[in-house]
Amino acid sequence: MDMNKYAGGDGLYLKAADLKGRTREVTIKSVAVQTFDQGEGKGDEEKPVLWLETKDDQDRGIVLNKTNTRACVEAWGAESEDWKGKKAMLSVRQTNMGPGLQVTPITADNDLDDEIPF
Repeated sequence: MDMNKYAGGDGLYLKAADLKGRTREVTIKSVAVQTFDQGEGKGDEEKPVLWLETKDDQDRGIVLNKTNTRACVEAWGAESEDWKGKKAMLSVRQTNMGPGLQVTPITADNDLDDEIPF
């Protein structure tokens, strides 16, 4: 039996380990809500997924946790349709559950080319 299905090894959803310690800029292709089985006795949970534009046209998604969802809402607004075409930086951050993906939306406010105001 192929156990990759249970280990998240299908390549469909990005994991912190996929970044290999690097930061990557990504472009949002679309946003969808998907239902995930939380395991035996825990039921299902709906979570937003950012689908990314890729060079090889393979579907690659990032399952958003609450922290990353809040960051996207603060940067781009609550309407996910407005997130299409937006850019974000992906990096790895340590959480109480181990390494996790951090999504940092790129906006005019955090553009590194801005002049320092002091």
